[in-house]
Amino acid sequence: MSKSKMSKLNLGLAAIAVALTLSSNAFAFDTAADKEAPKVSGVGMKITDAAIKPWDISYFYDGTNLPDGKGTVSAGEKIYNKDCAMCHGDFGEGAHGYPKMVGDPVDQFEASAKAGVDAVGNRGINNTWGNAPTLMDEIHRHMPFYAPGTLTVDEAYSATCYVLNLANIVDENFVCDKESLPKIVMPGEKLYTTNLGSDTHNIRCMKDCYKGTPAVVQKAASIGDVSVGKVEKRDTH
Repeated sequence: MSKSKMSKLNLGLAAIAVALTLSSNAFAFDTAADKEAPKVSGVGMKITDAAIKPWDISYFYDGTNLPDGKGTVSAGEKIYNKDCAMCHGDFGEGAHGYPKMVGDPVDQFEASAKAGVDAVGNRGINNTWGNAPTLMDEIHRHMPFYAPGTLTVDEAYSATCYVLNLANIVDENFVCDKESLPKIVMPGEKLYTTNLGSDTHNIRCMKDCYKGTPAVVQKAASIGDVSVGKVEKRDTH
C-alpha cells in the first residue's frame, strides 16, 4: 500500500476515534447534568382535589348542588363595579362589545324577533335566561372574564344577586342562597323547556325515532341560528 493511501487511512481512523470520544464525552456530560439539574415542579404532576374543586361546579336549574353561603345586592354592587362593569357596563347595558346584562322586556324581545329585527343585541338575563341557579353557575364558574373561578361562593352569590337586581328581578333587600335562588321566577322562563330525559343512556335508534307530533301553540320566528317560539309539548325520546 502506498504511503499516501496509508496516510488517508490513518486520518480516517483518527477522525472516527475523535468522533467516538466526543460522543461518549457528550453522553457522559448529559447524564451528569441530568443528575445534578434541579427537579422541575408543576409539570406532569398528579392533579389534586383542591386544584379541581374551583372548576368542579354544576348547579342545576332547580338548585341542585348549590353550595352553602349567601350574598346580598349591596355586597354584589362592589364586586360588580370592580370586576364586571368594565365589560357589562355600569348598569348592565354592555360595554366594548361584551354581552348586556339587561335586555328588552320579554314581550318586546319576542316581538322584535318575530318582526325580523335584531334579537341578539337586545338579549339579557331578563329575557333569555331560564333559571336563576344556572346564572349562579355561570358567574361562579366563568367570571370575571380575566380571572375565572376566583370568586368565593359568597362573592358569586352576591354578584348574582346584584345582576338580578339590575334586571329588576329581585329587590335591593333580597338575599341569594341555595334556598332562595330556585324560587325566583325568571322573566324568560316561559321560553324554555326542560327535558328531564337521560343524556347518555338512550336506546339507539336509526329510523323513525321521533314519536308523536309536537303541538305548536305559536309560530316560531327564526333569525339566522336564533329561533323564538312556543312549543306546548316535545318528544322526550
